[in-house]
Amino acid sequence: MDGLAITLPRIGWEGGNAYGVGCLVRWSDAEMSVVDKPRVKRPTKAKTDQRAHEMLRMMLLIRRFEERTYQEYTRPGQRIGGFCHLYSGQEAVAVGIAAVFAKGKDYLITAYRDHGHSLALGMDPGAAMAEMFGRATGCSKGKGGSMHLFQAEVGNLGGHGIVGSQIPLGAGAAFACKYKNTGGVCFTLFGDGAINQGVHNETLNLASLWKLPVVFIVENNGVAMGTQVERSSAEVELERRGSGYHMPYQAFDGNDLDQVIDVVGEAADRARAGSGPTYLVANTYRFRGHSMSDAMKYRTKEELEQARRRDPLVIYEARLREAGAIGDEQLEAMDAEVRKQVDAAVKFAIDSPHPDAQDLYSDVYSEKYPLEKK
Repeated sequence: MDGLAITLPRIGWEGGNAYGVGCLVRWSDAEMSVVDKPRVKRPTKAKTDQRAHEMLRMMLLIRRFEERTYQEYTRPGQRIGGFCHLYSGQEAVAVGIAAVFAKGKDYLITAYRDHGHSLALGMDPGAAMAEMFGRATGCSKGKGGSMHLFQAEVGNLGGHGIVGSQIPLGAGAAFACKYKNTGGVCFTLFGDGAINQGVHNETLNLASLWKLPVVFIVENNGVAMGTQVERSSAEVELERRGSGYHMPYQAFDGNDLDQVIDVVGEAADRARAGSGPTYLVANTYRFRGHSMSDAMKYRTKEELEQARRRDPLVIYEARLREAGAIGDEQLEAMDAEVRKQVDAAVKFAIDSPHPDAQDLYSDVYSEKYPLEKK
């Protein structure tokens, strides 16, 4: 695909079943047949166009939000401090998951590149920007910053700064869904660098043993910080890293929004039906560095130019144009509206107060050790 090493979808096998996009394939000693999955009734074209516009708008909002975050971080008198990891280029993954996410039942947990997921699940851009500005009106009261956007009421269990630490937490949330019989699923996301953590393997094994309703999703942007996959993983087809745990595994194009919805939606349906976890690898690309201090010297200008041709916004916009679902006037109005929304978010953050000094002592968990002497 335009010279990029983007893995095409592959199907993983579990027992006598193969799971791919769109159908469930069963085999027996006698024959192999295709069993069609139950299909959701298609909405009218008007509703389809509206939903498509909303998803394109959300991808655009995430992109503009991240561009403005970059500007605010790098401008003189820096308003955003600490670590900051931008999501530009990976928008289709977050928006695709949000499209199949059941608020009130499902959970999502991810690593520290968490702006896109939070916005896609409905976080107010003002609350997200205020959090990065360290203001009391932020989603985590200004105490978490960029890496810890959190919104429990919608099932967003936040970003986590320790590599791989969120993987067992995601399995725990899935266990709660199963224990309470809510029909919920936990979408557990992590990067290609986290798969080399021991807790990754421990969690996959336990999740499969207990048939937890969890969808593991590797957001494979090709580099763990600045180390290419082929230099950090002996198996470069990362979906195969899930093959030893008796669960379906599959790689897909994480820059294609429709494909994200299809593949992740199927895995979520499987989890809700009680069939256990699925291991997915969304092959994507980040346009910015690992963090704000990353100069990306490990990427060439030619590689970046090729990646721009696979920009998820470009792909989806072209698809809608081809279908006659959107035109120049609508796109211009959408972009202007999104820019205005991001400007308002920045103003809200600037106008918001810093946390009170006494807040340093709130929301802190502490206890005495049982053997502590008085």
